[in-house]
Amino acid sequence: MPPSPRSGVVSVDIPLQPDELIDAWRPESRRLLLTTKEPLRLQQRVVARITAVGLNVAATITGRVVSASRSGDHYRIELVPDDIRVRAMERLLSIARGEAVDDRTRAPRFLASMPAVVYLSAGPVYMTTFSVSENGCGIAWSGAVPAIGTPMDVRIGAGTQAASFRAVVCWTAKAGRTAMVGVRFVTGERNAWVTMLTDLKRSGAPLA
Repeated sequence: MPPSPRSGVVSVDIPLQPDELIDAWRPESRRLLLTTKEPLRLQQRVVARITAVGLNVAATITGRVVSASRSGDHYRIELVPDDIRVRAMERLLSIARGEAVDDRTRAPRFLASMPAVVYLSAGPVYMTTFSVSENGCGIAWSGAVPAIGTPMDVRIGAGTQAASFRAVVCWTAKAGRTAMVGVRFVTGERNAWVTMLTDLKRSGAPLA
């Protein structure tokens, strides 16, 4: 489920000019250099909403602080993004550089860790979502990554808060040791899913 203050996660909003965003990223170490108004401790979990000023684009990057120092009235941190958010970071950087990206309008995506049962030919496999939307979800994948276009049955949630769908793989990616699979819902329990999304929004799930 989404982070909350009680879980020890700090949320920050950081607007950056495109050139500042590009300069803040260290591709060799996959670290993001950020300036914050509040001190953050080492290993602090952070949910950073990064906005590319003037480009009408933003992404939520979750990760962990690996260095922190004071700079006048502000603080400088190095953030190592979670594997599942590196793809979002790279897309944001591409837009900041002016590169061509898929800019089709998409339904809002929310960061949410929910139980997912994926029914494969070998039987059900228990996995976890990392993002969800009205029309699909991103799954932290276990096992062999399926090909794009592969159909499958999935069940998201648990107990009375669950919805089942016939879905199809629409993208795959890998960051570090984490494989990610995006699925689009084709048919299924839409009404139950709408209710679950509404509850997620009310609980403060951050936009992806």
